[in-house]
Amino acid sequence: DLDAIYTIAHDDQVFDRLIHSFCPGIYRNELVKAGLLLALFGGAQKKEDNAVFTRSDSHVLLVGDPGLGKSQLPILYTSGNPLVYGRCPRMLRAVSMITPRGVYVGGNTATTTGLTVTMVKDSSGDYALEAGALVLADQGVCCIDEFDKMACDYQALLEAMEQQSISIAKAGIVCNLNARTSVIAAANPSGGHYNRSRSVSENLKMKAALV
Repeated sequence: DLDAIYTIAHDDQVFDRLIHSFCPGIYRNELVKAGLLLALFGGAQKKEDNAVFTRSDSHVLLVGDPGLGKSQLPILYTSGNPLVYGRCPRMLRAVSMITPRGVYVGGNTATTTGLTVTMVKDSSGDYALEAGALVLADQGVCCIDEFDKMACDYQALLEAMEQQSISIAKAGIVCNLNARTSVIAAANPSGGHYNRSRSVSENLKMKAALV
């Protein structure tokens, strides 16, 4: 196995091979697959002059018409920048299954505490923290389907995506939890069809800061 890994690693076409190996049941969509693979690999964390670390993970959003397998004609966005149009069904499931630490949730049933952290009482009556999807996916990937249908507080999600941490101050507990994860989400446009003459935030009716 080590010899095979060494051979693949020194292959000039290694990235092309990875693209064609990712979700092989889906034909073509090379640019979509490449964007998702790059999000899985992540980047190198950088330290600025003021000793503040910048995040190395990219977030990806797939936008497409509903009822087409999520989705037949999505647009791939990474950190707010459009990359490509293409076919991309079942991609979220594939991503969550191949990564060592992947969490898959449905946005239509997810809550703020379900994504971040919740307070629970233990058997002694004391409060304890229970990790949500973003915390469980620390140093991994959190896949969120039906991203546009989430009923949670987007401000909490913004903190996790930008700062890669989740802060909490409740019931005498003050702490900061790591959420160093890439968020890969899929969403349906408002009205059922994507209007290419509008921006992604206008199509989704979501805050521009989130997309």
